[in-house]
Amino acid sequence: MLEMALAALLVSVAIFAIGGRTNPASQSPSTMMLSQTDDVSDLPCPWCQAQTTEADVHCPSCGQRFG
Repeated sequence: MLEMALAALLVSVAIFAIGGRTNPASQSPSTMMLSQTDDVSDLPCPWCQAQTTEADVHCPSCGQRFG
């Protein structure tokens, strides 16, 4: 019984360790492109980085509520 619990623990740790790894070569670098517009833009949305205005209560892109 103890051996089965120890084996289950080791398998769980191995799965967690393998699942936590990321391969930096497979991830593409994210670049933020801001469009040049004449409207007055404020800070980007903290969740999706979309441009917002002072009057926005929710993000126009992802819908997250501000404040």
